[in-house]
Amino acid sequence: MDRFPAGRNRSFPAISAQKTAATEGLIVGKFAAQMLLCACLSVFTVAQNSQSIDRLSVTSLAVAVFHGDASIGSATGFVLQKNHNYYLVTSRHVVLMCAEDTNPNNVGGWICADRLKILHNTAGRLGDWFWVEEDLYDDSKHKRWLEHPTLGASADLVALPLKNTSGVEFYPLDLALRNSDMQLAPGDPVNIVGFPLGETQGGGLPIWKTGTIASDLDINYGGKAKFLVDATARLGMSGSPVYARRFAQDKSGGTNPVGVTKFLGVYSEENQALELGAVWKAEAVSALYDSLP
Repeated sequence: MDRFPAGRNRSFPAISAQKTAATEGLIVGKFAAQMLLCACLSVFTVAQNSQSIDRLSVTSLAVAVFHGDASIGSATGFVLQKNHNYYLVTSRHVVLMCAEDTNPNNVGGWICADRLKILHNTAGRLGDWFWVEEDLYDDSKHKRWLEHPTLGASADLVALPLKNTSGVEFYPLDLALRNSDMQLAPGDPVNIVGFPLGETQGGGLPIWKTGTIASDLDINYGGKAKFLVDATARLGMSGSPVYARRFAQDKSGGTNPVGVTKFLGVYSEENQALELGAVWKAEAVSALYDSLP
């Protein structure tokens, strides 16, 4: 378990990541800087100060991707709980991420992910976070993550069983949100809650990016269980949960705090030239969940 010390900007060895099908942005240093900023602003006492943090803001988790001690990228994930077990859900291409090895002591080539570091919420201390390391492979070099029960490698979704849970406060995503009563159509707004280029609100709180639905939800884009969003998402957003939210207005024009939130799926990829991203549908996440032990 790797606790990130508040008040000190830890330096991570940097490996330049080339953009391939399995490469995310490398912004681990930004996570560190935001942790330092958070300590200076004393938002670790957020609960005592009655400051409001959205429940979904503590559901999204920053993920740093490593090969040994070398940082090779960043992403987003969230936790699902089943039978007293906790799983990190993220995109499959995140756990397969590779980057060019620019270490001058090596002969070059490519290095690929063998572990993740997850910026978890600290138990009993809302507004405090620490890094926890999870291996991607067991001692026999077999992958630890679990894939979609029928789509397998063709679905850009994985669930990684979490072993190092001491001192962690979990805020699992509630899959019942996929059944929220909400009529949606192309052009409707959605929220992608993650860490674009490793950026945070402060500490470990994610950025709420807004996009719009860009394909009919009843159609499986590309013949797979996903739909398109029109959004300027960036590297580091892969694995982000995607939601639709609606808040009613009362007769005076005020906003009714009792709104509706619907979980739509997991942000997977982007075509920056078209400013389009793909979201694996909540039904695919639910099928993955049902297959977990």
